[in-house]
Amino acid sequence: MIAIAAGTYNYVATLAGSPSGKTAITVTHNPDGSVSIAEDSAGSFQGVAGSAKATLTLGRDDATVTAYGAHLLVGANAVDSSASFAGKTATVSGLGGTQSFTLSPGQQFVLVDGALMSGFIALPSQVAAWPNAPLQLIQPIYGQATALLTDAAAKPVRPADVPSADASLTVTGPVPMVEWYDPATMVPDEIVVSAEQPLVITRRP
Repeated sequence: MIAIAAGTYNYVATLAGSPSGKTAITVTHNPDGSVSIAEDSAGSFQGVAGSAKATLTLGRDDATVTAYGAHLLVGANAVDSSASFAGKTATVSGLGGTQSFTLSPGQQFVLVDGALMSGFIALPSQVAAWPNAPLQLIQPIYGQATALLTDAAAKPVRPADVPSADASLTVTGPVPMVEWYDPATMVPDEIVVSAEQPLVITRRP
């Protein structure tokens, strides 16, 4: 399996066509074989400024989530979210308090925390690692877990600014989206989220 390439990657987000935020992602391959995805984001939503720092840690297989923590500041309000793992059980903490979720046989955890980017960065590598496994999506900030549904047969229309060599990952639920990523590095170049207000997140040099 191809590991997520180490490096720093910068992204800009547009919501319904208007600029809404910027994110810097730093991927580090640690001496113990784990991979850390650190995020530093800033932006605004409905006129309220916000920022976030988060770190998602993957195990030696470059796919299994082993730890997560985030600190968000929205206006004057601070929010922390986290996830810890013990065997097949994840314990998450956020706005919904503390909740625990246990995998059924054959399932694997993936993590996307609201609109934060770190979980999106990991998804292509995780889906490649577990091509036939049912995926359980946990969202620590909301204290929720639900099935992440993908469509391997989908053929989405390639945006004009996406490199021709990029592969695509189509997610059909709970929120439809397409991730376009470099198959040589497993790093996303563009993420298109289909919603009432479309969100497009694009990697910039």
